[in-house]
Amino acid sequence: MSIRDSIVVCIEEISSERGFDHASNLFESGVLTSLDVLSLVAFIEDTFSLEITGDEIDMASFGTVDGLVNLVMTLQANAAHGAAAARSHG
Repeated sequence: MSIRDSIVVCIEEISSERGFDHASNLFESGVLTSLDVLSLVAFIEDTFSLEITGDEIDMASFGTVDGLVNLVMTLQANAAHGAAAARSHG
């Protein structure tokens, strides 16, 4: 399952919304509430083995499906870069 598909399924489970516009703001459109962010963070951390800091929780990242996909991809790239750097210095 792709990152996008995984995130969409999670949002559908959290909100019980189906067929929402993936480009729309998830909060302004009523798909998610601010409390749903906690479930979404836990899902992303568990599913993709990532750690999300408070600084990374913002509307640019969490407002749309695209923002969430970009966040996961960025965190994965940073984790891979950090692991590669650790191996080269170790």
